[in-house]
Parts: sequence; C-alpha cells; structure tokens
Amino acid sequence: MSKPLIEDRSFLRHFWHPVCTREELEQANPSGRGPLAVTLLGEKLVVANLAGKIAVMQDRCAHRSAALSRGAVEGDQLRCNYHGWRYDASGRTVHIPACPEQPIPRKARSPAYECEMRYDLVWVRLDSSWQCTEIPYFSEWDKPEMRNVVVPSYVWNTAPERRWENFTDLSHFAFVHPGTLYDPGFDRPPVPSVDRVDGEMRFAIEPPPEMQDKLPENSPLGSFTYRCSMPYSINLVISLYRDGTTFTLWTTASPIDESHCRNFLIVSRAQKDDDPDNAHLAFQKQVLLEDQPIIESQTPAEITMDEVSLVTDKVSNQYRKWMRELSLAALDGKDAFVKALQTNAIDKRLVQSPAMTLGATETTT
Repeated sequence: MSKPLIEDRSFLRHFWHPVCTREELEQANPSGRGPLAVTLLGEKLVVANLAGKIAVMQDRCAHRSAALSRGAVEGDQLRCNYHGWRYDASGRTVHIPACPEQPIPRKARSPAYECEMRYDLVWVRLDSSWQCTEIPYFSEWDKPEMRNVVVPSYVWNTAPERRWENFTDLSHFAFVHPGTLYDPGFDRPPVPSVDRVDGEMRFAIEPPPEMQDKLPENSPLGSFTYRCSMPYSINLVISLYRDGTTFTLWTTASPIDESHCRNFLIVSRAQKDDDPDNAHLAFQKQVLLEDQPIIESQTPAEITMDEVSLVTDKVSNQYRKWMRELSLAALDGKDAFVKALQTNAIDKRLVQSPAMTLGATETTT
C-alpha cells in the first residue's frame, strides 16, 4: 500500500481554517444569525451569530447529543431544539428548562473554539494552545480602489493538498485550460525560484504576453506573483498585460476531512465602470468546471509518497516537502513546529522562464 505524504494530520488543528462565508451563515436561517452546521478536520461544528458575536462550538448538545445546528439563536444564546437547553458563546449551558432551580452540571457544555470573521469568512482554529499561527494573508481586502467579490464556497471530493497543488500547478494550463487560461502551444512550464518567508511560500512567473490575443477577454493573463500562506491559502496577484491593472485571486481549501475540502474564492480587481461581477464569476466558474473532474479523478484523494515528480513540479515538490516537515515537527512539540513553519529559506537560483516558450531547452535544478 502506498505511504501517505501526511500520516498524522493533527498539526492542521493549529492553523486557522475558514468554514463558511458571511452570506452562507446569514442565509442558513431566516433570523440571519444561523445556526449553521459545518465540518472541519472531521469534527462536526455549529456556527452562530450570538448578539453580534460569532460563536463556533461542537455540534452536539451535552444532554442527549442532538445537533445544536438544528436549534435556534435566541439573543446571545443558542438553544437546542430537543429539550430547550441554551448555550452561551463559550459553549457553557446557561439554562435547562426542565429543572431551572437546580445547579447546572459542570459537564453541561459543548466545547467551543476560537473563531473570527475576516474577509467575510468565518475562521476557526481548533487548537489554540500554541498560539503560533495567524489568519492567512490577503493583499487586497482593505484597499478602497479594489472591488472584492466573495464567491459561494464549493466542495470537491479531494484532499485539500490536491486542491492547493491544482491552483499552483504550472504544467496543467495548456492541457486542462486550452483557450481559456492558456495557449496550448506553450506547454513547457517555467521553473521558478521558490522561497519560504514568514510561513509563506512565495514565487513568481511571467507567462508569454503574446498569448493574450488568443484568450477570452476575461482571461487574467499577466505577471503572476504568488504568496501562499501555509497550509492551504493562496494570494495570487496578477498584473494584467492588457491594461496594467491588478487582478487578484485569493483562495483556500478548508479540510473537511482527509479526502474532501470546502473551497473559498475571492475575486479582487480594480474598480472600473461597466465591469460587471457576473462576467468575471462566470469565467472563474468555467475554469473550476474544467479542473474539478480531473482533480477528483486523482486516486487516492490523499497525496502519496510513490508519485513520480519532475523538475517542472518544483512548486508542488517544495510544498510537499514543507507539509511533511510540519506534520513531523508538530509531533516534537511547539518549538519544533514553530521552527519548521517560520524558518526562512531563500532560493538563489534564477527563474527558468525561457522554458515556457516552444522549443526551449530542458531546465534542471
């Protein structure tokens, strides 16, 4: 049997992951405040807005294990609709209708988790004991000249590592997105310098500008600069060849479990007149529909150690190396994990951009 790249996934609990968009939470219930059932790293959770405070706790009533996501929000409390037990944002039971005069048992609580609303997404960190990670970087959110559109989340039947690699894979454009994102004549990818900086993987490429005339108007071709916050977030800034404006795709794959991920996407672009959102969102949907069947066909859903890699797989090779290092370091405790996450490494080699053109010579590392 193939050995999985990541054998112990518990280190992922120390990172922040989004579980829903603001709109998804507001639409989950006519109240606009939830509750909403979500799953993160195999744990069933409930999200609710309790009098303006976002709360995330285990989706299980301490009394008879009914799902709290089937309940209702009442002011700053979440009510279980089986026997009416009510919980505050900390997960503590504050009212038991059947015996209100009796002391509430200490065990009467649902474990609550650190959470925060940012980028119109609800973020959760299941294990905050080490306090060593931050919500991932997004370059454009607070810039008034940019228009940010939060796309509804979508689930793929694949591991989040596969989805991350798909978004950063430089070899697949010509074959999966011919005429959409890329001219299939340019089928030899670059081998970029890949740096580790402050918990991010960073690299950049320059696609051939001459492809612009062969692609749709909404195809975002330009200089690509990637800042990838470990383990699953990608901030891709594109300086568009056609007009020099900035077009940014921000995405993250949230691990539902080992073989499923919920994906979040924010499309950010310079404010312009007569530039409707729906045209950009339709184009991104088309790209996703081209990717999804290929990625979901990968077997197994989790990455294994026996896959054959090439020099042109440098980005994913470096990503796999770092992910495995993090998973192993976490077994040795906080200090080892922080060192593996925060130690910087600068790649001194030059970007092999000529390999993107037809007839270029083979690159080596």
